[in-house]
Amino acid sequence: MMNFLRRYKSEIYGNYRVAYLRDGLIAGAVMFLVIVFCKLIYYPIYAPESYVTDITLLVVTLFFAYRYRKKLPEGKVSFKELMLFGLGLGVVAAIVYGLSLMLYGSLIDRDFSSRCLEHFVLGEMRGSGTAEEKEATVAVMRSYKLHTWAFIGTFRTAVMSIMSAFIAALIFRTERLVTSET
Repeated sequence: MMNFLRRYKSEIYGNYRVAYLRDGLIAGAVMFLVIVFCKLIYYPIYAPESYVTDITLLVVTLFFAYRYRKKLPEGKVSFKELMLFGLGLGVVAAIVYGLSLMLYGSLIDRDFSSRCLEHFVLGEMRGSGTAEEKEATVAVMRSYKLHTWAFIGTFRTAVMSIMSAFIAALIFRTERLVTSET
């Protein structure tokens, strides 16, 4: 049984902790610049997390995972190492993105919280459930402030980083399954 569980042996080839801290800061800043760019082209965001930010996170994760692999000796990297790198990058990017949502909502787009509320209330009213349940949910949503929307964006970005890290690790890993001949 233990032989089955330990079939895959991996090695850490680089210092992924330094890389994901540095690249996570850049990734969070890129996500912030994307939402500012959307505001500038008159396409303001209606939720703390959208397809635009999800795609941006995926592209940035893929770019930095590729760059990380290329900087390693012989370009060798394991699935585990890329997963750790991608998850670390995603968490740091999510924190930076959440803080930048606070900045965005308080300085750049003061209608951000009200647009988020309107978007989610309209979605809740179209959903299923009794009228009392819908009204209770809407009442809770009306109490949300800017920091609540920023936390929602941070949490959801961190969760989406799991999928982005998995995709990047599948694409860019170079180490394969080691089989032992006995």
